[in-house]
Amino acid sequence: MVLQTNGKSSWSELVGKKGSEAMAVILRERPDITSAILVPQDAVITDDYCCNRVRILVDCGDGGDGGGDASVTAVPMIG
Repeated sequence: MVLQTNGKSSWSELVGKKGSEAMAVILRERPDITSAILVPQDAVITDDYCCNRVRILVDCGDGGDGGGDASVTAVPMIG
């Protein structure tokens, strides 16, 4: 699979949407993304950059586990 070097790299319009909805939009708009991950907003994550990954930070303040119904809290971006 060839990765796109142009195209959309961040999705500010997805802040406040459900995590599952955000993931679907990202994968539809950038089919070269092979790793779209829902991550609790307070999780410890690595600083490494991956050109085919998007971390979608979600609010788990309700005791949830970062599932698809949690709201996106930060702009999802490639990295």
